[in-house]
Formats: sequence, structure tokens, C-alpha cells
Amino acid sequence: MACSHPWKIRPATREDVPSIVWLTQVLAEYENEPRSMKIGEKEMLRDGFGEKQYFHVLVAEWTSDDGPVLNSIPVDPEKPSTSMPHNDRIVGHALYFYTYSTWEGKCLHMEDLCVREQYRNRGIGTALMQECAKVACREGCARMIWQVLDWNTRAAELYERIGGKILKEWLTIRLIQPELGNFASGETKP
Repeated sequence: MACSHPWKIRPATREDVPSIVWLTQVLAEYENEPRSMKIGEKEMLRDGFGEKQYFHVLVAEWTSDDGPVLNSIPVDPEKPSTSMPHNDRIVGHALYFYTYSTWEGKCLHMEDLCVREQYRNRGIGTALMQECAKVACREGCARMIWQVLDWNTRAAELYERIGGKILKEWLTIRLIQPELGNFASGETKP
């Protein structure tokens, strides 16, 4: 059966890294964290496409010659990071990596899910998530996990509709630099 969508989901290549970085910055701005992104193309290439692969990425590539803003990258002088050159046919991505549960075994963690605003509400995000789920099943994962910001109720409702469970009793703990280094070196005492 031929696909009737004007996009395709495929594994990312090294050539897609500028688009992945661009979309990740767009996501950071959407999540009100524009200055939180500390890595760029060099780190993404090294960590996702180098000798040791820490993550994988699926991209949504627009295959039609028609689109809401195809060949028109928005330029916002207030947000220059969202105006960097990239392949404008990459309209979304899902970044994932594997984790392990001592209770259940292998898990797939979806770190980022992002679709360009002009291409939302077309099923692209759902298709990216579904492809991640296929990868998880193919790899024998017991579960797929991801996070959503508490104010993003629209996304949370979608996740619940597809069968996702929001775990309110578990809190995410984050230890970042310099505290991470301080604790590792013994400078921070419990």
C-alpha cells in the first residue's frame, strides 16, 4: 500500500545534523528555555554519528513540492537561532536512546519530539512517535518513556489517548554541572 502522506519518516544522516540542531533550538524556545541548549552541530555529530553512538534520530522529511512554508525559512530578528540555514524539507524529528530498567529490561527513551509549527496537526508528530514505538518493539524494549512539560496539556492529552500513562508519583531528578562535578569529586557532602 502506497503512503498517502506528503512526508516520510526515516533515520537521520550526518547531513541532517544542521536541521536537527535547528529544530532542537526551536523546541527549546517553544519550551521557554532558549538559552538552555549548550551543544551544537559538532557535539551532535560526535555523539550521534561518531564511533560511539549515544542517541538515534528519526526525521520527518517533507516529500511534496507543496507545503505551508516550504523553501521559506522564517527569519525572526529576536530569535536568530531559528533562522540558521538548514534543509527546510526536514520538518520534524524524534531523538531517542536506550535505557535499562532493572524491573523490566530494555527501554527506549524519547528525549525530543519536535515538528515545525507550520507542519503541526498533520499527524507528523504521531508518525514520529509511532516509528519510535516500532523501533522499541523491534529491539525488544519493555517500554517507551518520555517527558512532557506540565503546561503542555494538549500534548499530554494526546499521549494519554495513545495509551501513555503520566506518572505523577515519580519525580525527575537532575544533577548538572558544576554540581555534578562537585559531587563526583567529593566536594559536595550529603
